[in-house]
Amino acid sequence: MNKDFYEKRKRIFWKKYWKGNDGSDILRPNGFKEYPCEIYNQLMKPIDRDGAVLDLGCGNGLLLRHIMKYSGYKITPYGIDFIEESIKQAKEILHPQYKENFKVGNIADIELEKEKYDYIYFDPYSVHPNDIEQVTQKIIDACKPNGKIIFYTYKDVLTILKIIGILKLKPIKWVGDLLPKHIKNKLERIDHPQISIAIYKKEEQDRKQ
Repeated sequence: MNKDFYEKRKRIFWKKYWKGNDGSDILRPNGFKEYPCEIYNQLMKPIDRDGAVLDLGCGNGLLLRHIMKYSGYKITPYGIDFIEESIKQAKEILHPQYKENFKVGNIADIELEKEKYDYIYFDPYSVHPNDIEQVTQKIIDACKPNGKIIFYTYKDVLTILKIIGILKLKPIKWVGDLLPKHIKNKLERIDHPQISIAIYKKEEQDRKQ
């Protein structure tokens, strides 16, 4: 694991989300100035039954709260983020009744209980490229059979990665391009002006032997 990569990213995000933030702003720790209703509605679409939902890189759990409020299903939220202040806000303000389900940790090295979650949200841009295959397999293992993994990344990120990719002769056009090839071939692609989404449904044969 490239510790310098994650420490640098943590410092960048802390400065962006928490420098000068007294904890009263629930939008900023998720990277927004206005409530992202349209984006969250797109991310919520794969939810089609009651279940446990894990958001990896959850910020303060705002997306999870949106799903709980608007999906129409009974949702148990779980969240992991590497910024302590964001998890504190999740526990104290957004999800106090589920505070034990929110943890501070690095997605690249935190342990996940196998076959526990019905839905898992994950932005592959949040991990170092050298870690993506191992992290993706860990996420698949943590998903229940017939559960779904919602891979996503934002279009502004894709724009930057596309430019870098062109320079390196490896164009990045959608979130699937950030994932291992054997996963990419199984994804349902959803395009949206603001976000790129790919849905992976875990089949029985995907269970690790």
